[in-house]
Amino acid sequence: MVGGLLRLAAAVAAVLGVVAVAAELGLRVAGVKPPVAAEPSNVVPDGWTGFRLRAGVASPEAEVTNDLSMHAPRSYDLARTPEVLRVAVLGSSVVYGLNLSFADTIPAATERELAAMGRRAEVLNFGTHAFNIVNVSAMLQAYVHQFQPDVVVLVVDLQVGRTAWPAVRAATEADEGIQKLNWWEALLKRGSGKSVLLAHLNDPRPARRWIRRVSGLPLEPRPRPVPPRRPGARSRAWISPVPAPAEGPTPASSPEKIRAYVERRERELAAPMAAMAAFCAEKSIALYFVTPYGPYFDFTDDELARMSVHHFLEDAARVHGSERAALSAEIELITRVVRRVAARGSARVIDMLEASRRSSIRTSPDFTDDGVHLSLKGNVAFGRLIATRIIRDIDRPPPGPD
Repeated sequence: MVGGLLRLAAAVAAVLGVVAVAAELGLRVAGVKPPVAAEPSNVVPDGWTGFRLRAGVASPEAEVTNDLSMHAPRSYDLARTPEVLRVAVLGSSVVYGLNLSFADTIPAATERELAAMGRRAEVLNFGTHAFNIVNVSAMLQAYVHQFQPDVVVLVVDLQVGRTAWPAVRAATEADEGIQKLNWWEALLKRGSGKSVLLAHLNDPRPARRWIRRVSGLPLEPRPRPVPPRRPGARSRAWISPVPAPAEGPTPASSPEKIRAYVERRERELAAPMAAMAAFCAEKSIALYFVTPYGPYFDFTDDELARMSVHHFLEDAARVHGSERAALSAEIELITRVVRRVAARGSARVIDMLEASRRSSIRTSPDFTDDGVHLSLKGNVAFGRLIATRIIRDIDRPPPGPD
C-alpha cells in the first residue's frame, strides 16, 4: 500500500516536472524573460543625518556616487591641497543635479567659474535628495567639516526650507516592518530571478492581464500584497509623488492663526540654520546661504499645477487659504529667516528674492517645468553667481582700523 502511494507520488511529481519544464521552455521561446532584480535603494540609514546617499553606486552618470557618498566622479582626501580653495556645496537634489551629468551640476559650474577667474579650487557636491534643513545641518557638523572647506555654500530651496525632526523614540519594534516569508514564498522569491514560470507564480498579475487581453475573460488583476515599510524608509524615487492640487481655495485662517504659524515656522527653520552659522564661525569657515530662486511669484494656474511644490505647501496652504498665496509667503518667510540668521551669525547671503520676483517659467531659461530644479542654463548661471561672490569677498581688502 505504502509502496503504491510512493510510486503514485513519484509519477505525479515527474509529470508536474515535465509540465513545468515545458511551460518554462514555452515561455522563453515566446520571448518572456525573468524580471530584472530590483536595485537597492539609493539611500542608506545614517545615525547622524538620518540617511545619506549610498556610497559606490556604479550606474548611469546621473546616479553615480563615490566612496564618500557624494555625487562625484572621484574621491577626495580629507586634507585639502595647499593653495587650492575648497568649497563645499550643500543642499537637496537641486545641488546634487537631478538627472544631470557631473559637469552640469551647480558645484561643477562653480568650480569652472572659479578656474576661469584664475582661482584653483575644488568644489565638493554634498547635495542629497530630499534633505531638509535638519539633515543639512547634521551633515555639516558630522561630515562636511572634516574635509576642511574654506567655504560652505548652502542652497536653500523649498525642500531645504522644510523642518522635519526625527522621532524621539522608535515607533515600532526593531524587526517590525520586515516581511516574513514562508518556505513557499521564499522559494518563489528566490527563484523568480532565474525562472519565468516561478516569476509568474510569484506575481501572477502580468499573466492575468495577458489572459484577459487574449481571451476576453473578465479577470480582474489581483492586487499584490504590499509589505509594511519601516518607519522612515524611503523608496528609490528622487522626487516625492506630486499630489493633485486642491479643487479650490479654502478659507484663510484668522490673522492670529497665520501669525502663530509664521512664528513657529521661523523658529523651527532658524534653529538649525543658527547652529550651522555658529559651527562655521567656530571652525573659521565662510558660510553662504543662498535664498530660494524660482518662478514663485509670476505663474499661471496651469504652471502651478505642473510644479512639484504641492507637498511643500500643504500646511501653508491651509493657513493662507490657497497654494498661490502660500507659495509666495513661504519664499518670503524662508528669505526673511536666512537674512536674520546670517546677520546674527556672521554668515553671508546670496539673496535671490528680487530675482525670483522678476522671473517666470515663461520668461526665464533658468527653470525646469517642475518649478524646483534649475535647468542646465540655470545651474551655469548659479555657479557663476556663487563663484563671483566668493572671489569678491576673498579679494576684498580687510577693513582698516577704526
